[in-house]
Amino acid sequence: MEPSAVAAPRSNVPFSARWELLKPDLERLYLDEKRKLSEIIEIMKWQHGFDASQTQYKYQFGRKWGWRKNIPSSKKAAICERGQSRAALGKSTVAQYKGKDIDPKKLRRYAKTVARRETTLRTIGESAGQQDRLFGLSLPFGNRIFLNWNMPYGALGPLQSGADHPSPFEPPVSTPSDVSIMTTPPADITLSPRDAPSPLSVALKRKTAIERAHLFVQGKHGDLIRSMNGAERRVMSTWLYQFWLFSFRTAKYWGWGPRDWTADNLGFTTHEVPTFTSSPHTPNAIAPSPDMVMDWSLEDTAQKPSPFCHWSIHVEEVIYERMPFTNPAGPDPSKDGSWTEWPETTSFEEKLRNCLESNDFSNIKADQLPLAVPQIARAAKSSPNEFLEESLGFAIMGGNEDLVENLAEKARKDRVDISGLYPYHLATSYLGGSKSCCNVLDVLCMSLPFRFRIRELYVNRLGHTVLDTLMIAILKAHTSTLPGDVDDALKRESHFPGEEIDICGRWDADSDCYRALLASGKSSVPFEWKHKFCHTSVQAICHCIETISNHGANLSTPSGLFLRYCSHCGQKLQLLPLHALVLTAFQLAQLGCEGEDLFGPVACLLCLLKVLDNPHASAEISVQILLGGEQPSHCCHEKVTPLELVKKVPASITDKWPHRAKIGWQVFCHVLRIALETRASPDCECECDDYNDETAGDYHTDNEYGFWESTHLGHIWAATQTEMLTYRRLEDDDTWTSGNFDMADLLKSLEAGMQPSIGFIKKGLMKPYCKCGRFDDVLHIALREDTTVSYFSNLENWNRTTFINIPSRCRVE
Repeated sequence: MEPSAVAAPRSNVPFSARWELLKPDLERLYLDEKRKLSEIIEIMKWQHGFDASQTQYKYQFGRKWGWRKNIPSSKKAAICERGQSRAALGKSTVAQYKGKDIDPKKLRRYAKTVARRETTLRTIGESAGQQDRLFGLSLPFGNRIFLNWNMPYGALGPLQSGADHPSPFEPPVSTPSDVSIMTTPPADITLSPRDAPSPLSVALKRKTAIERAHLFVQGKHGDLIRSMNGAERRVMSTWLYQFWLFSFRTAKYWGWGPRDWTADNLGFTTHEVPTFTSSPHTPNAIAPSPDMVMDWSLEDTAQKPSPFCHWSIHVEEVIYERMPFTNPAGPDPSKDGSWTEWPETTSFEEKLRNCLESNDFSNIKADQLPLAVPQIARAAKSSPNEFLEESLGFAIMGGNEDLVENLAEKARKDRVDISGLYPYHLATSYLGGSKSCCNVLDVLCMSLPFRFRIRELYVNRLGHTVLDTLMIAILKAHTSTLPGDVDDALKRESHFPGEEIDICGRWDADSDCYRALLASGKSSVPFEWKHKFCHTSVQAICHCIETISNHGANLSTPSGLFLRYCSHCGQKLQLLPLHALVLTAFQLAQLGCEGEDLFGPVACLLCLLKVLDNPHASAEISVQILLGGEQPSHCCHEKVTPLELVKKVPASITDKWPHRAKIGWQVFCHVLRIALETRASPDCECECDDYNDETAGDYHTDNEYGFWESTHLGHIWAATQTEMLTYRRLEDDDTWTSGNFDMADLLKSLEAGMQPSIGFIKKGLMKPYCKCGRFDDVLHIALREDTTVSYFSNLENWNRTTFINIPSRCRVE
């Protein structure tokens, strides 16, 4: 503009009024042309003779007119939130703020800035309630990030019901009144599958994926689920289940199986094969759209596990020189006979982290996932203590004794707080009697630091003791008992924790039959898969009882199972350990499998009687409420001993039991009666026909109280141990107990007050033992060769046998 064109100063107009006269020019320069304030000041002086200071301009623009060249972060957040939901639907977005178009580059920069925030793994705090609602209360451990996802989408009911809850990422999203959102293309143009999404849509999808990753690693899984549509939930949960199964199998075979477990050798192309079909209007995106459909090809879900047990045999530790590893190509994953030990070149935790980054374990590509994998991997890397805790959890679940010891030592060295993992409850929930028996539990007791010893972590967040978890292990594997039957807090649960590991080795989490079961949408093992409380299971339970006793657990701690309250006076009706065992035996007789003879509860009873300091202790209970009768019209609870509880079970119930269960119940009752009537003082020294008084007492540890004045129970316990060490049911026609241990003959002798009639005793098949049933030179766990005078075991089927070292506590240095 020429100098002559400069407008004359409006000297006759007051200074304050001139702002309004010049407002259109100022708005054009400041908001439309994005001029700097210093330029505007000079232009207004030159063109309009208007002289104002920078402070006056800022006051007028900001305070008086509310002009902002930069959009407030809250507005950008609202725009991006709305844009994310539109991007998920394949729609591009144009936004206006106060009637002005917003540069998409600004929104992209904002989305990228927010997405750069890093986060770390969190396992406690405000996310606890969300995980409880999503995964249930039955988990033996606290709230974890990866350990919870042990089932695919179809078997996790809450994931599907989550569709009923509003999502913060789905319309309707409230939009500020001064913000307008619209779609870029004209209405008459239809997007085709080939249309590439706009850069802003890509940035917003990326922001969504990263925000979801943050929710995941912070343990806010409930919010995460609600942020997704059904297809996204399916994809995410399937991927997380695949990582869980990869971690489980890697832990299970760490040190001697294949070094690398991939989608192919994990069988994901066989068991769960997701195929994606997008709607014609859905562009390629980071995550599937709401219109995306997943088709699944599943294996035959009718397959069942073998009805026959596997078993483990403890042996003295053998020291040998390992052969050098000479197979650089690695073993064939499909043939475990080709597997050899390999040297550890990377840590287990690092292996899991690396595979999170590479995604080799999954047949779902990372760009198909509705959450950002790199952020999850970085969070795992920046949270070594939390990831070590989760790695220890997988090692326990996998039953890898050496790996558990290694990770437990790391946790001790790095002072990692693993209390929330409840490692002892986890080990007994995933108890593998056919592979590791009590060894994993023993390693934890030996390796974890003093502040995490079993005495300190004996009760979990549900009030369940480790002994309670062993009782649950019996019920979940050998009865149709439901979680709500043992604890009212678990009434909403469809399955017990650890059902994916059969205690007697007929299936585990990576077995074809179990994976097919989950793929069919079932979360609980069907009753027809189960069988009676077998010798493999009994041996594992008894050995675990001895383990926790030897390591200082207070076994007299009240039980958290079958807890009831009087509806009239509010009295808490809580069982003691022997009462809980009585109820467990009752459940086996009432809801157990075909052929149940209660040999197992009798063995567990004898094992507990050895270590409990006061088996006479009574508990305030109501038999009527415990056995599921009608609610009484008055207080009916009373102090009851375990023996009195057995006697109070009405004949109207026991008369309906199978014949074998009736016999076993009566044997159980007699054993309990003899123990309580003839219990000697703790300082009693045992005597045995084959030992002198001086040596007999050396075979008992300080925490054992089970010395009986009667020799009957010592005979039964010695014979029970020998039975478990020498006999298994091998074929359909075989009996569950050998001919050397007949429960009916035993009952007749106990009823007559005679020495127990047991084949092992009558035939002279056992080595000498003291009146407590302890064999010569056996401090803790008896081996087969400790018990029998000659070899007559039927456990020679090596395909079903695993030889394991005796527990660490039993080894003589």
